[in-house]
Amino acid sequence: MLTSTLPRWEGDAEPRFVLDLARELNTEFAIELLAPHARGAATRECLEGVPVRRFRYWWPRWEAAAYQGGMVSRIRENPFRVLQLPFFFGALLLMIVRRLRCSPRVDLIHAHWLIPQGLAALVARVLANRCVPILCTSHGGDLFGLRGPMLTRLKQGILRRCDAITVVSRPMAQQARQIVPGLQPRVIPMGTDLRERFIPPPDDAVRDPTHLLFVGRLVPKKGLEYLLDALAQLRRENVPFSAEIVGYGPLEKQLVEKSRLLGLTECVRFAGPASHAHLPGYYQRAGIAVFPFVEADDGDQEGLGLVMVEAMGCGCAVIASDLPAVRDVIRHEETGVLVAPGNMQALADALRWALHAPHCMSRISERGRGHVLRTLDWAITGDKFRDIYQSLLDDDAGKSQANNLFGKR
Repeated sequence: MLTSTLPRWEGDAEPRFVLDLARELNTEFAIELLAPHARGAATRECLEGVPVRRFRYWWPRWEAAAYQGGMVSRIRENPFRVLQLPFFFGALLLMIVRRLRCSPRVDLIHAHWLIPQGLAALVARVLANRCVPILCTSHGGDLFGLRGPMLTRLKQGILRRCDAITVVSRPMAQQARQIVPGLQPRVIPMGTDLRERFIPPPDDAVRDPTHLLFVGRLVPKKGLEYLLDALAQLRRENVPFSAEIVGYGPLEKQLVEKSRLLGLTECVRFAGPASHAHLPGYYQRAGIAVFPFVEADDGDQEGLGLVMVEAMGCGCAVIASDLPAVRDVIRHEETGVLVAPGNMQALADALRWALHAPHCMSRISERGRGHVLRTLDWAITGDKFRDIYQSLLDDDAGKSQANNLFGKR
């Protein structure tokens, strides 16, 4: 399984949905994760029962093409980091080729993101002369972003040549079909643990209905500048609230300064990154989770918005931007509240109404939790991926070809 998003060590705040998927599938398939190295991370380890190999691509002290907001954000933060990309791709490619040549038990490659993981898997299959089936999962930024004629042609080639494609929302499937007419990707949202981890608090008295929460990377597509402007308006109107922003990213200093200039220092707290073990506590204390997503200038936007699912699992009422992928999770005024993206006034109006109508938001939060529990728990997601894996392995066996990054136990 290939990924550029993975906890770098135990307790790391990096998104863990790929690790969680690997753990879910590791009971039936022997999963191995290949990911980029980062300063302080082990090159080889067993992370929560899943073997992990990390490839070095630069001097360890200055490896900066991945993590902490994602590859695109890291390069936007410092354009000189683009110089690391050829070495990143080369090191990833070399590791895949070595695993294909040295391990006869590699029967399937699951690449997360079209670029660079999907591309590297396709090239490695040729170089290693192994007919390994390739499943590629797109998470949003690679499909909606990375625009331009050359990148679009590259995405077309990857989408056509992989043996199976999955995306995490229906709008992403439509986008994939625009790139490759006739393509039939399967829609499988990334799940989360809604039965043991992201659950309502045992005592609802810990929840403050006037406490607002945002969780996520501090990058342009999250739309946090609109949230701060909306909170400043509520502050001027003397609407009682407190707010907490959990996460980190390249916009952190800019957003903290904007909050100070808007006079929000006393009511808005930037909490920094939180480990996954501590995230449920943040959700359980908040009455309303706010996700003011927008489409970034480069076209990047949310592929699903897994943080919304986590919040709903913990019993938070959710206010989010009315983007195509968000509608896969939220039905307006039934499982959450939708507002026009990039519209500060609409967001302020929705927040004001929600803060003044806690009983309405409580009913919405109850329906929201029921909805995600039925559709987005890991047990459901895991079963769908098991079906795809088994289908690809059966097809490969029928062709007398056996080779993948997951050997069936």
